[in-house]
Amino acid sequence: MKIVLSFLAAGSLSAFGAVASLDAYVGKHPHEKVGSTTFLTNPTVNAAIQKAVPDADIRNFIADRDMTTAPIRRIDNRLLVSGWDHRSGGDVNWAVLISRDGTKTAVCYSTGVEPDVRGADWYVDGAKVFTLYTRCPSKAEDLKALGTFPIGPIPG
Repeated sequence: MKIVLSFLAAGSLSAFGAVASLDAYVGKHPHEKVGSTTFLTNPTVNAAIQKAVPDADIRNFIADRDMTTAPIRRIDNRLLVSGWDHRSGGDVNWAVLISRDGTKTAVCYSTGVEPDVRGADWYVDGAKVFTLYTRCPSKAEDLKALGTFPIGPIPG
């Protein structure tokens, strides 16, 4: 009985550890270190982004240290991480919406917005799930149309 309880307690502690380690990045830029890792090199975050978006070029774009980034924001039970290519005037941009425990992740990527032609593509679980004809979000106000996504249902 003690072994089972110890195992359950250890599992619970690691779950709380994941939340605590991701919350520690709030207010920091994605390439700033907390302890020995940046947000984007944190194993939980890295695995979540890889699972969400199948395109290695998009993942490399997000990881590019030459991108301009905003501080990581906590919005309800999610973290919002965003960046853009300053050379494009911000047209080429990205965002990651991730649950605080890293279990639910959505990635947004846009090469610019042309209504009804080109927009911001959203990826979840290795597939593009929808396109919005606005920039990827970078602040809380930008998330209103998304509800509690990706913790909640896909919008629309």
